[in-house]
Amino acid sequence: MDLRELKKEVSSLPNLSEQLKNFQLHWIKSIKTNTNHHLPFLQNLSLQQKQEINTNLFFIQQKMKELENAQTINHKLQEYARHLIELKLTTLNGNKPKARYITNLLLQDEFLNTKNLLYDIKYLEKNARSVAYKYHHINELIQKEAPLEEAVQFMHQPHKQHLQALLSNSQKQKSLAKQLGEHFISLVKETRRKQ
Repeated sequence: MDLRELKKEVSSLPNLSEQLKNFQLHWIKSIKTNTNHHLPFLQNLSLQQKQEINTNLFFIQQKMKELENAQTINHKLQEYARHLIELKLTTLNGNKPKARYITNLLLQDEFLNTKNLLYDIKYLEKNARSVAYKYHHINELIQKEAPLEEAVQFMHQPHKQHLQALLSNSQKQKSLAKQLGEHFISLVKETRRKQ
């Protein structure tokens, strides 16, 4: 994929903050007497089951708070793609000082630093997987205890789709970062050959 297509792909990444909000909107809340009125069977669970579900829900909420800044990864990828296009143009024009500046910017800038970007992507992926693991654990508990009709109704709510979208976006970010990194390396090599 060339840089222009890659930039379009990065620009088309969905808003992760919106996905998180949608997941939280459609997902169950901590089980209390005045919550989850649309799922009345949750009130019939034993105290121990409610506590286990609430513990897992608390864990998910903590991970969701850590994921709230995930949209900045999309912004970093967009800036990275923009700077790579600029680096390619600069290399073609033979402007060595500007090429060196852009290379240093992508390697050492606090916001665009390649190392930090990769760390952020791995951190997002790890947290998204943790949320998915606890999500599946809670679903298993609910499916075991809920009446069949209500369990089916619960599973057909859109929360699963929002979680899957979050997981697929984290994989897409990882793939795009890899491709951007490959372009960066080839551009740096090309710039050094022209010196």
